[in-house]
Amino acid sequence: MQTTTRGRFPALLARLPGAGGGPVFYGWWIVALGSLINAVGSGILNHSFTVFFLPLKNAFGVSSAAVSLLYAAARLEGGLEGPLVGYLINKSGPRAMIVTGVCMAGGGLLLLSVAPGYWSFFCIYIFIVALGHNAGFFHPISTAVNSWFIRHRGMGFSWITASGGAGAVLWAPLLSAIIQSFGWRAGASAAGVVILLVGLPAAIPIRSTPESMGLHPDGETPDESPRPGQAAATPLPGMPELSVREALRTRVFWMLMGTISLRLLVTVAVNTHLVPILVWGGLSEGAAAYGVSLYACTTIVAMMAMGWMGDRWGKSLMSGLGVVPVMLAMTGLVFSQAPFWLYALAVGEAIAMGTAPINWALIGDLFGRRSYPTLRGIMGVSYGTLAFLSPIYAGWIFDVTGSYALALLTFALVALATVLCFAVLPAFSRPRSVARP
Repeated sequence: MQTTTRGRFPALLARLPGAGGGPVFYGWWIVALGSLINAVGSGILNHSFTVFFLPLKNAFGVSSAAVSLLYAAARLEGGLEGPLVGYLINKSGPRAMIVTGVCMAGGGLLLLSVAPGYWSFFCIYIFIVALGHNAGFFHPISTAVNSWFIRHRGMGFSWITASGGAGAVLWAPLLSAIIQSFGWRAGASAAGVVILLVGLPAAIPIRSTPESMGLHPDGETPDESPRPGQAAATPLPGMPELSVREALRTRVFWMLMGTISLRLLVTVAVNTHLVPILVWGGLSEGAAAYGVSLYACTTIVAMMAMGWMGDRWGKSLMSGLGVVPVMLAMTGLVFSQAPFWLYALAVGEAIAMGTAPINWALIGDLFGRRSYPTLRGIMGVSYGTLAFLSPIYAGWIFDVTGSYALALLTFALVALATVLCFAVLPAFSRPRSVARP
């Protein structure tokens, strides 16, 4: 098949193996570039930003709940803006949103380094950094991957999601070392520079759909070939393709939204407070930062394994099983002071986070490609609200009691409810193969 490309960078990639029918499908270049962007964006702002928790608390003289508010408000904003972001991705394409988000997140981190107080930090972080991160990183990247893959959607999502953990393996201890040696302002500046230098060049070759390059999802040819250069995602034989309105009328959409929201309620709170929880359990701040690295390393393995297993044995089943380890670890921390449970929490949280790619891939499996960004954005209102409340609740519990025990017990019960909800979701084992001519 003749491959059509526009622009210097995609043309360069098109000459590499795979873009014109070679051994590597161009969609995997989309995955690689998206993973690189996510490794710095999510690796710093999602997985590693917990190393700023205690330094910010001490620098501004505020409570744990006040610092938790920063992370929680960012999640709430991401949820509330989700429907609009989904519309903009459909309107302008993933690349434009990625470039915008990278500029806002990177530039905002540079501004954070000169914030004089808590409330100025809050405004810059929420309205520039978090806004850019929520709108311009995982959401548009996952939308592109959802359009480029069907049979290998779980693995594609696993690579881009795991890249955040891979980035955190480097950024958590490095940022912690910079903060301890030069202060949190130097850490914020370094993070901003890295996001700008990596994110902008990597975004340039990204294309929205395989049809825009005369290709088809997974590199396969359906019965009815779309016109080369056609940008809109095209329904394929045997695959679901629901409009937004049709999806909203199904019971499974609301069940899936509620279940993902419960999972994020737990994992976002634990991720936000991971370093403070480990310090509460007896580790030093430096050792806790390496605990974040343990979490990040395990996340990579967990996400890749979950993507592979989800494509074969059912994404709902694996999503539920993946939440069990963090539920057990939180329960163990409540009733035991053994150091084992601190490391079990880091590993259990990583496994639960490892279900994220197959959570998001379920949306594409069940409802199709064209409605994906809008449906995911609508779900964001629910999970963004719960992810806003849970870190604040954990910080408030610690401020009042001096312990995380009650918060962890609460989250363990929510995790149990999450497991049960995934168990009753309709099993969707793997996409049926695209019909070949």
